Amino acid sequence: MNFILYFFTGLLVSIIGVLPLGIVNVAVINTTIKENISSALKIVFPAAIGELILIFFAICYYKSIQGFISENSWLEYVIVLVLIVLGLILIFGKKNCIKDENGECIVSKKRFQLSKEGLGFLLGLFNPTVLIYWLLVISFLSATMIPLQLNTELLLLSVFFIGAFIGKSITLYAYGKCSYILKMKVKGITSTINKIIGSLLLIVALIQIIKIAY
Repeated sequence: MNFILYFFTGLLVSIIGVLPLGIVNVAVINTTIKENISSALKIVFPAAIGELILIFFAICYYKSIQGFISENSWLEYVIVLVLIVLGLILIFGKKNCIKDENGECIVSKKRFQLSKEGLGFLLGLFNPTVLIYWLLVISFLSATMIPLQLNTELLLLSVFFIGAFIGKSITLYAYGKCSYILKMKVKGITSTINKIIGSLLLIVALIQIIKIAY
């Protein structure tokens, strides 16, 4: 019974954490639109693995990190700045590319390009917003539902991690699949999607600013 509880808890909280638009979601959407769903999957699974490392880190140090964040409010401003920069780049940024017959950018001309696997892993691992989410989740779950600590039975922790991995992967895949459907139905969607995503990121940044101010 404990195994089922740990698995579905990991699955559910992971899905909830991925549903709001984040940098990994943006990468998956853009890759699907510009290329295809298979290319997006090269980002999805490494990103899920990167997030598992974040979860383990949060389990190990969530009490210490919570204290550090509460004493260093500047971290909230850094997150806001990152959101604003990403949003402005997506809205106003221009890329040199090779276009297909539908006018879609299919190959960007870049001097250096990180592999999709590497990009997915880094986006999943170095993600302060997701780390804060997991710190809150683990703190809440440990206090109310299931213990998530280093002294928790290894098999139970493993089941929780498996659930979290599956939840992250299937939700990101769903983002990619929806983007692919839009790509097939709407021509010239890339620039529109970029502007929509950029606007959403700016809205999230504005909400965060309001929370900090009040």
